[in-house]
Amino acid sequence: FESGYLDEAKWNVEVRNDGIRGDGDEEQFYVRDGVEVSGGKVHLKLYYDSSRTSAQRARCNADELRYSTEPAGRSICERSAARHPTGFFSGRINTKDKVEVLHGVVEARVKLADRNDYSWSAFWALGTQVGSRGWPFCGESEITEMWTTSTQWSKWKDGVGDAMRPAFTLHSYHSVPGDFAAARANKQAWVSYNEGAYADGTYDPHGYNDYRWVKMPNKIAWFVNERPVAEAWNGGGQVRMRIHNGRWWGGEFGDGLWAPFDDPRNPMFLIFNLAFGSGVSLGGAKDINRFRKNGELDRASMEYVRVWEVAS
Repeated sequence: FESGYLDEAKWNVEVRNDGIRGDGDEEQFYVRDGVEVSGGKVHLKLYYDSSRTSAQRARCNADELRYSTEPAGRSICERSAARHPTGFFSGRINTKDKVEVLHGVVEARVKLADRNDYSWSAFWALGTQVGSRGWPFCGESEITEMWTTSTQWSKWKDGVGDAMRPAFTLHSYHSVPGDFAAARANKQAWVSYNEGAYADGTYDPHGYNDYRWVKMPNKIAWFVNERPVAEAWNGGGQVRMRIHNGRWWGGEFGDGLWAPFDDPRNPMFLIFNLAFGSGVSLGGAKDINRFRKNGELDRASMEYVRVWEVAS
């Protein structure tokens, strides 16, 4: 990002209200004003603007990027237009139709948002079949993300108090539906969650970390600052995983089908985003009024991302 601008031959800047979730779960409106390139880095800025100026000049482009339609038949942009802006704005960029990986290596130097536990920043990969089969049937993998939950599983403690802890995921589905459109209407009944947290001592909780995600035939591996974090593999058609705790490997676990991760029709594209105020991650409890002060609330930053494709 040393050029001082976002290379839109490689990146799309998303404009849409409410991010990836429907029914107002997240508070942010993704806009171009939420993406800034400066100092050789790209920054996603979460900010509050009571005038909602950013929304007045925003035009949703999620349908142009060919994300799946909602089960009720409304497109993402139709749903976006129907929702009144909350005043919270942020940024989200992706490489859909521009940089996609079936098998290869992704490296990135990332600083996740950490100023409040309502922020939810992530650098992740999503299968291109999101536009036809939808989620979770397209497959998803967080290279790194940081959020909070009602059970606090991803939290760590420091001398100041609670702060969030980076995590990784691999999401698939339990079985192949006969009708993908019908299955999307009840997608939570189909999804399989495989996730874990980065081990203490392997990362800088407030700074930049070097992440590597290696996606090969029948195997995916995660690294942070040259240390192994986790690995997943195809175990007879099923997802199997194990996590490194900083000293040794833990036991094997896993859930869901491996199929979306090696399907040549389903290479994965990259997403970098900063969400805010998800009721899912907060366990349903929200108190966003304390954040309604004009100005920047948080930011997530990326210094570089490098992609090597490996022939299958």
